[in-house]
Amino acid sequence: MYLDHWKLKQQPFQNVANSSFTYLSEQHQEGLARLIFAIQGRRLGAILVGTYGSGKSMILELLARNDTVAARTRFIQFDVPHGGASGLARQLQSALHIDLPYHDIGTALENIRALIADPQGGFRHTTLAIDEAQLIKDPETFELLHRLTNFRTSDALGRPEASAFTLILAGHVLFEKMIQKDAALRQRLSLVWHLEPLDLRQTADYVANRMRAAGGEIGVFEPDTLSEIASSSGGLPRSINNICDVALMLGYSMKAQRINRRLILQAIDELKSERPNRDPLSGQTHP
Repeated sequence: MYLDHWKLKQQPFQNVANSSFTYLSEQHQEGLARLIFAIQGRRLGAILVGTYGSGKSMILELLARNDTVAARTRFIQFDVPHGGASGLARQLQSALHIDLPYHDIGTALENIRALIADPQGGFRHTTLAIDEAQLIKDPETFELLHRLTNFRTSDALGRPEASAFTLILAGHVLFEKMIQKDAALRQRLSLVWHLEPLDLRQTADYVANRMRAAGGEIGVFEPDTLSEIASSSGGLPRSINNICDVALMLGYSMKAQRINRRLILQAIDELKSERPNRDPLSGQTHP
């Protein structure tokens, strides 16, 4: 363990959700603000896309913890479930606490419709956030999502008032092309935000923020290492974490006082020697 060597209280570059390590670049802040705006306005939905490791899941987690969102909506989040449209319908019925046995998609939708229409049912506007949306493979799931956007809450006189659901679909950049196959649903999800990789300045800020949050010195990484980290990681936070974590481990084993370019290059080489994870959509590989 390298914590004592680097005078750290926590491991700064773990790829796990931890709000104390959150770093929001300008584009992350803008994306979060736009999704909050969509929820506040009870829009039908939005799409959040980016390459693997760009911070989509972090944005969804921040949405779930946002006080403004909590005051306006019930926030439900899960990854694309197994079982296609049937799996989604079953999971949604459970998330809405509909205490009825699941039979099929049609009855689940009717159960949801009845819950919305019941003035004593306690239904409130619901944001359904689905991560890893690129894993949606069947047209029936897109049709189910489309039908959810048709549901409306009613005013005291029973008149349709506003959308009952706001959909947020987050996925790999290729998901935006996939959803074009369902033109009607795509038109309803009018807000689309792309998360781009971090640039050199943002990468430097990201590394400094993580080190500071872990109780360490931001100058542990020598200035000339940052361009190498930014370039080799492609600006993706997940890859930045991997490189920096291995570099700190190597520096500890060598009793180094700072992380220099040689240690960064060695860390990059070690990561490259590991078996890469293949992107099932594009065929590209990622560290």
